Amino acid sequence: MVIVAAGVILLAGLAIAGYFIYEDNFYYQTNNAKVDAKIFQLTANASGKLLQMNAHQGEQVKAGAVLARVRQGPSITSPVDGTVIDVNMNEGDYPDASDVVMVIAETSDVYITANVEETNILKIHPGQSVSVSLDAYGRSFDGYVQDVNPVTSTALNGTATSFTTSGTFTKVTQLIPIKIKLRDDVDLTQIIGTNATVKISIK
Repeated sequence: MVIVAAGVILLAGLAIAGYFIYEDNFYYQTNNAKVDAKIFQLTANASGKLLQMNAHQGEQVKAGAVLARVRQGPSITSPVDGTVIDVNMNEGDYPDASDVVMVIAETSDVYITANVEETNILKIHPGQSVSVSLDAYGRSFDGYVQDVNPVTSTALNGTATSFTTSGTFTKVTQLIPIKIKLRDDVDLTQIIGTNATVKISIK
């Protein structure tokens, strides 16, 4: 009985090891991912009284639509087809030129952004199939890699590097964002910024 039990444990261990080897060779998975869209902060462009507000939070707008007017300043227009996700001012307020009046999300193009370690990025290519688990929905959907960014997240954001003014260096694994689109017809416009887990088929 002891020998049989030991054999079962050994086989189970081998099966588990084989599973993880298979997963490592055929898939890349990360939970460093989120539902994403381009966000535009629209400023007043001129100091003066806010004469008119033509859009409210949650409203869908077309590219070029006049969203607000400031006295002695150019009209504030939408740069894209999208949704007003935040309104910071009201008619009658006096914004400065750099004050953000409202924020627009390009909800006509919502996608998944996943951050891949530099040690794995050469495994990722446009067109690869992806299983995307969305926390908001509690289930997975089919997708594909649409684009792999050619630079790291720190280079994109202009954030500090591993170098310091004292001349010391701490090596930090860099992350590279990739863009994933869903093949399934899923409304993502109401869950921008929520968490996702992606599993990419790399072979």
